Amino acid sequence: MKYILSVLIIFALLFAVTEFNAGNTAVTKTAYAALYVVPPTYAGVQGTGTFLGPLSNAQRTYQMLIRDSILTGLVGQQITALTFRLLASASSNWPASDVTFTNYDIYLSQSVAPENRSFTFAQNVVGIQKRVRSGSLTVTAGSFPFGGSPTSFGTDITFDSAYVYNGGHLLIEIRHTGFSGTSASTDAILTSTAGYGFLFSACWASSYTATSTTTQGNFVVTRLNASPVTAIGNESETAVSFSLRQNFPNPFNPVTNITFEIKKSADVTLIIYDVSGSEVETLINNESMITGTRTIIFNAEKLSTGIYFYSLFIDGQKLDTKKMMLIK
Repeated sequence: MKYILSVLIIFALLFAVTEFNAGNTAVTKTAYAALYVVPPTYAGVQGTGTFLGPLSNAQRTYQMLIRDSILTGLVGQQITALTFRLLASASSNWPASDVTFTNYDIYLSQSVAPENRSFTFAQNVVGIQKRVRSGSLTVTAGSFPFGGSPTSFGTDITFDSAYVYNGGHLLIEIRHTGFSGTSASTDAILTSTAGYGFLFSACWASSYTATSTTTQGNFVVTRLNASPVTAIGNESETAVSFSLRQNFPNPFNPVTNITFEIKKSADVTLIIYDVSGSEVETLINNESMITGTRTIIFNAEKLSTGIYFYSLFIDGQKLDTKKMMLIK
């Protein structure tokens, strides 16, 4: 099967974004919020397996790694919610009555490539994880419907704060404490299914606070709710407030300058990566900074000739990535 290289848009919900032109006149522009299914090839068909993790009544830590090539339609979008769907064999809506997770936490970040998944959870994270949801979660009776081919997705689990996806492999991490009641199995992709281990992969542990595991897991078919970043004057607020410049000199040997501008206070991280996506060096690690322009000197004396990348993270989200070349 030839894999789809962009995420399938299932449908779009129209909403308005208000902008201001040069004369400060309000202008209403049309934008779209869209629902994306990953893996995209399972948007219209049921998965090949099951997985209990996201809706288990017992504690779970569950990581899903998704290759960037099936997320191209999400670039520049803010992810605001996710959800899952029941098995085709389900015979009733779930849950039968309201259930409450004491804690249901969701983290998003970039990840290593799915084929490089580690059973140590932290090693699958690239950059900084953003906790987009935390605290208790009540799932009201009947939120996840049964029937249909494929089964319909359940009610969205809405984030406390959006995650802006700017490219790269995506990591979704769910940690929850379980609940009192009956679990629900979710539609998933078996580890033996084509595409698993390259386009996507997963791992899990039976603890809310687990740091590692010995178990890979089936990949849960997931629907993401995403929309364009709210813009003013065709630029997002983040893009207006922060900017990352091209390093100089470039190419370089072995020292170069990396400059970025901050127009409002934020926590800043600056990381160097090699062409495989592996982290080479963290130049700034979640440091609180006030407005101003900063220039960081990067010394690559210990590195080999080649192409490298540097990424600027603002308040845990990647703002921009640029390429540089070291020639010795």
